[in-house]
Amino acid sequence: GAVLLEEVQENWDEILAELKDLPSSEAAPAELPSIAGLEEWLEELGLEEYLEDVLEWCGENQVQRLKQIQAKWDDILQDLKLKTAKAELPGKKVSVQVLVGKWQGTYLAHVLNVTDAGIRIKHLEDDFEETLPLDALGGGKYRLEPVDSDEEDETPQVQDLLWKGRLSVEIGSGAGLELRWVKLGYAVDQVNPKPGQKDLSPGDVILWINGMLLIGFDEDTVTERFAEAFAHGAPLLIGKLSTLMKHQLQEVEDAVKKLI
Repeated sequence: GAVLLEEVQENWDEILAELKDLPSSEAAPAELPSIAGLEEWLEELGLEEYLEDVLEWCGENQVQRLKQIQAKWDDILQDLKLKTAKAELPGKKVSVQVLVGKWQGTYLAHVLNVTDAGIRIKHLEDDFEETLPLDALGGGKYRLEPVDSDEEDETPQVQDLLWKGRLSVEIGSGAGLELRWVKLGYAVDQVNPKPGQKDLSPGDVILWINGMLLIGFDEDTVTERFAEAFAHGAPLLIGKLSTLMKHQLQEVEDAVKKLI
């Protein structure tokens, strides 16, 4: 029905809107079929801008009637998503929002390639690679948007994005933090009520602690340096992970060294 279709299309429409001005790598077909009632039907769905794409699909798959299109609509949508993704997304920087589950949040990634299995991405924060299935986009699990280079240029100076704080530690409960290694240091995924951290929130990243720089080291080294500096009241240098990832690693490191 139309409601389900809108849910499937919601995120994909936003991606297409971001990419519509980019040059297409594929030439337009020489001739497109004419199918009675198709344009009106797409208008009812609010998808009239995809008329040419749907007609091209019909020509490639020998579909000539509106009823055939309606019966195969889920397949058509999937094919159009895949075709657009293969043509426009590889090599692009994207913002990925995870809407449900343990890893809820937003992160930046590079699109490595697109296959029938989905969109293969590499996380900028820790180089982790994964494949996002196309049918998960717009289905309530993921949102994916291309990152505008102009928006990145407008990002404030790194030093303005950092702040100082202190670590709270209690006997028995420790620091009450769930931390995850990233290239910038230790990302804060969770802050427990006890002992509580007035200077830290989920989504932050600890770049420096008590004389120990964490940025730019591998996971084992960050673990060792954090453990050595771990203490109640230990001074911290902190930033918002998603914002700092818009800057080059060296740029962030240079800013941190100026402040410590």
